[in-house]
Amino acid sequence: MPLVTATTLLPVPARRVWPLVRWDGAVADWYPGAVSVTVDGTGKGALRRLWLYDGSPVIHRLEHVSRVGDAYTYAVIEGPYPVADLLAQIRLGAGGEGQAVLHWTATFHPLSSRPNGTEMEGERFVRDLYDAGMARLRALLHP
Repeated sequence: MPLVTATTLLPVPARRVWPLVRWDGAVADWYPGAVSVTVDGTGKGALRRLWLYDGSPVIHRLEHVSRVGDAYTYAVIEGPYPVADLLAQIRLGAGGEGQAVLHWTATFHPLSSRPNGTEMEGERFVRDLYDAGMARLRALLHP
């Protein structure tokens, strides 16, 4: 099962980033392709529905919320992605000098109609998704 990890340093304190990236935050402002988001429920099992530009839904289910730090784990249970069983974690921490560090990780099973290169295709898709999301966050938070 592939593991993708993306990390970025953001130019503002974590307390300014958390309202954007938390489970029920302003995810549609930075999640690649998202135009709106709704959250149903609280705690483990809550569902977050993102609607993409093309009308496709992406549905996340909350699996775990950290009681110690700013972090949560979610599963993608529906979406137009070329991967299955994607389990992701968003973790936010202090980066020093008033900056924040965001870690976004995922494990998944690749899907593809091509028997060769399926793992690489899945990894490339998830990495591109995460890189685009982090770039949007950096642009949104640029001082």
